[in-house]
Amino acid sequence: MAQSQKSGKRQAAAGKRSSGRIQVRRDTAPYRAAAQEQAVRVREEIDVALAGARRVREEIEARIENQWHNRPAKTAGTEGTGRRRKA
Repeated sequence: MAQSQKSGKRQAAAGKRSSGRIQVRRDTAPYRAAAQEQAVRVREEIDVALAGARRVREEIEARIENQWHNRPAKTAGTEGTGRRRKA
């Protein structure tokens, strides 16, 4: 019976705490502004990284294209299927 009285007092105290008190809500404007600033910074970093990646891709594609056009042409006698001839 002693425990039921203690738990009853706890419940009453908890009820008093939530009722009758005015809860102060924090102003969220500074947090939102900071989050927006961070989002802008992250977007800028992503855009810079994407621009760099595009540039690297274009350089690689240009190098491949250049090597493809500058490769030596095969002559008619050296062109084959890649299989060995039977002796």
